[in-house]
Amino acid sequence: MFKIDRSKNILLIKKDGVVVRHLRFDGRVVAGMFTNFWGNIEANEVYLAKGCVVSGNIICRRAVIGAYTRFKSIIAQEDVFIQDRCVGYSVKAKNVRIASGSVIGVVEADESIIVDGASKLGRLNARRIVATEGKI
Repeated sequence: MFKIDRSKNILLIKKDGVVVRHLRFDGRVVAGMFTNFWGNIEANEVYLAKGCVVSGNIICRRAVIGAYTRFKSIIAQEDVFIQDRCVGYSVKAKNVRIASGSVIGVVEADESIIVDGASKLGRLNARRIVATEGKI
């Protein structure tokens, strides 16, 4: 289920994995599709694939959240990219980019929030908010 690459400082979690405790790793966490986290994730960088569920908070420097992922909250020091149709309570970061179809209660950014396509967002707070409609 877990694989650690010490030379590149990466923690890999296989597809359909279940992490039943809080996860703290000094490096990059990469989770496969449909992985469930029952606690918090604390890492330098967090990359979640499609369909993950995080019951706790994601605390990191940078995060990329895959499509159809459910999370409680994300607290990042730098950038957060949320892909299509994610559901979450809150996001706080320096820059936030949200793809279409996402449902998020509170989004706070120190600099900018970019919303690509139609999403349901509760409260937005940032210096610059850009909303675009992406068409194929």
